[in-house]
Amino acid sequence: MKRRAVPTSESSDSEGPARQTRARTGGRLVRRTFVISLVLVCSGLLAGGAVELYLRYRESVDTVGTLQKEMAQGAAFKIQQFMQQIEKTMRLSTRTPDLVEVGLTEAYRFQLIKLLKAVPAITTVTAVDVNGRERFKVSEVQMVRQKKLADRADDEAFLRTGGGQSYFGPVYFVRDSEPYAQVAVPIERFAGEIVGVLIAEVNLKYIWGVVSDVRAGEAGYAYIVSANGDLIAHPDISLVLSRRNLKGLDQVQQALAGAPGPFAAHANIAGQKVFAAYASIPELEWVVLVERPTAEAFAPLYASLFRSGVLLFFGLGIAILASLLIGFRVVRPLEALRQGVARIGGGELDQARHDLPVEVDV
Repeated sequence: MKRRAVPTSESSDSEGPARQTRARTGGRLVRRTFVISLVLVCSGLLAGGAVELYLRYRESVDTVGTLQKEMAQGAAFKIQQFMQQIEKTMRLSTRTPDLVEVGLTEAYRFQLIKLLKAVPAITTVTAVDVNGRERFKVSEVQMVRQKKLADRADDEAFLRTGGGQSYFGPVYFVRDSEPYAQVAVPIERFAGEIVGVLIAEVNLKYIWGVVSDVRAGEAGYAYIVSANGDLIAHPDISLVLSRRNLKGLDQVQQALAGAPGPFAAHANIAGQKVFAAYASIPELEWVVLVERPTAEAFAPLYASLFRSGVLLFFGLGIAILASLLIGFRVVRPLEALRQGVARIGGGELDQARHDLPVEVDV
């Protein structure tokens, strides 16, 4: 059997510090490798969880925005139908046999009375001749003296219907509280032969039922503003009767400007944070807005994010525990083997035999 050369004391003394330095360096390298692996695993879990939570947040916001947009469009469609139905009924009231035969006569007054009964939203209706003079006027809210009928030749309603088109006027307030709007249609004996204009004063409180039926969640609601920002309809009718103007709200400004903008939280009339979506009614120059408190809209998302966060940290804990087990079962034996090999290389055969995980025959 070959004998291993025994190093001299001088060489041992000179190589001792070098071996210790290499041992410390090797130990740090193993520990560093283990720590880096642990950090990479945990970072991957955290990054993946963070991306998943962010994507879920964006999806929830987009879903809420789409739902509220559809609600606003549905309410806008119903309101437009309501006003168009009034306009259609007024046009039908101008197509009578007497009107075709003789034009505007005293008999047409009864047609106006029938119109008031058919459309409760109309409070006053006036038949104006081609010269702009009021011929007949019927009202449910004021006394009408037929001998004191006015000249309407300069009215926007009369001027805008001269070409045979219907007219929807701006919102105005009666007694500084109730919102009204004018609707005017031409009176034609035949197509293109205009003999006058029919002008109706429409009480807009009747559209209150439309916005009251819109429910976005438990606390969401819809409301309507005019082109000037005046509140036309709201579930809380007292806000309408107090003639509130909402043009100072960011969401109302965006809606009136027609700017799409990001679907984000805004402060409502009470200062509460809400998500707002809108739909325009170009023919009327009105805007329907649907608002929902952010706390309610995000309640399902918060619950989902909490569950996801718990699962993420649970998975992170398992990853750390697995890494520690790997370090105990794999890294430590490797470190012991590395130290034993280093001692064998340094000539410490007896000590290395005890340190190595297997017996070495020298």
